[in-house]
Amino acid sequence: MANYTREIAHMLDRLNTKILTQDKNGYFRKDLKVKLNLVELLLLKQLGESGEVKLNQLIKTLEVDRNLITTTVKRLSSLKLVQKRADEIDGRGQVIVLLPAGKELYNSLITQQSRELDFILDDVTINEEKTILKFISKMVQYHTDKFEIK
Repeated sequence: MANYTREIAHMLDRLNTKILTQDKNGYFRKDLKVKLNLVELLLLKQLGESGEVKLNQLIKTLEVDRNLITTTVKRLSSLKLVQKRADEIDGRGQVIVLLPAGKELYNSLITQQSRELDFILDDVTINEEKTILKFISKMVQYHTDKFEIK
């Protein structure tokens, strides 16, 4: 089997650079009406997939600190995309919900993401898809706290 380690490392560096650029300039900027950074995009996806989500659960799921989530929720609230409410079950907690404009943006985001995946996977065989999935899973596993090299 050929060794493409250097090429893979190079392409991962390029991918990270593209992620940084998109985070700064906005994801799917040409197709979405709102400039979204990575945290905003991921937060909208969580809400779109789950409906309302507790603030503490967002912090845990997105693996970011409370200040970043609070700032992100404030920005998305100011754009009338999400709303923060008191948790009806546990009055001390807070729940974040998508507003109609947020649902519309979420649907547009999913459409754009689907187009992106269609482009990426268009000429890929099912076995290659399995290999890609395994590669990405291993990357996530490596970057999970218990596997990080100290």
